[in-house]
Amino acid sequence: MVTFSFPSRPLGSPDRFASVAPVRGSSMSPTLNPGTTSLMGLPIDDYVLVEKRCLQSYKFSHGDVVVFRSPSNHKESHIKRITALPGEWIGTRRSYDVVKIPEGHCWVEGDNSSSSLDSKSFGPIPLGLVQGRVTHIVWPPQRMGAVERITPQDTISSLFVTTLEENMYSCKHCRTHLGLVDDVISKSFHCRHGKAYLFDKVVNVTLGEQEERIMITGLHTVADIFCVSCGSNVGWKYEAAHEKSQKYKEGKFILERFQILGPDGSNYSIALEAQIGGSDQKP
Repeated sequence: MVTFSFPSRPLGSPDRFASVAPVRGSSMSPTLNPGTTSLMGLPIDDYVLVEKRCLQSYKFSHGDVVVFRSPSNHKESHIKRITALPGEWIGTRRSYDVVKIPEGHCWVEGDNSSSSLDSKSFGPIPLGLVQGRVTHIVWPPQRMGAVERITPQDTISSLFVTTLEENMYSCKHCRTHLGLVDDVISKSFHCRHGKAYLFDKVVNVTLGEQEERIMITGLHTVADIFCVSCGSNVGWKYEAAHEKSQKYKEGKFILERFQILGPDGSNYSIALEAQIGGSDQKP
């Protein structure tokens, strides 16, 4: 983890334009603290120039290296690279989770992901925690130079779509793969558009806000799910079931048949089937 030792030295008066700060740790290696410079066999930490004019409008770009206060301890400051901005989707390679970056937030990661505590652990950070943008290395002399704005694909998360290799259901609007036939638990569910299928797991979706929803089988805590590619509402996830007999649904997903294509590419027509009750229905 890269941290800063504050107070940093201000440039100009007052300290609202720029400052110089030492970098600790290796989470931004090889961009910062690559471990290649030493004094009598001991590694020398980089010192960086942190410009603060960017805080006047809080406008940042992909690949900017920024200093920010820790979301969990505001006495600590860290340095990472911005990899996603407000309104964008981002997912991690280690899971199927996909997150939409809220307004006023950004997603940050270290260039050295194996030793970086970043948004993969604590999620998007408020832009209000950003203290400045790193523009140059100013010490040691042999490392002086500009810090490039890059987004190395091998060290950061990026928007991705998982491709399923077997029989699957897909979004009818953009054909993004959503779930495997083998992961269907039940086809007996119904919603306002007709049939709905209960899945053990799905991919390429993002979660909406949790809410309490009264369904045919009782009160549930659910979150709508959206196709990560086109944003269509394709169903919902059961976060919690308040009836003991419905606990088996928790953590499971509903895909509305009206919103998905079958394994053979077939669509579903509401006119083909009358609306019937007997299982959960989305109001």
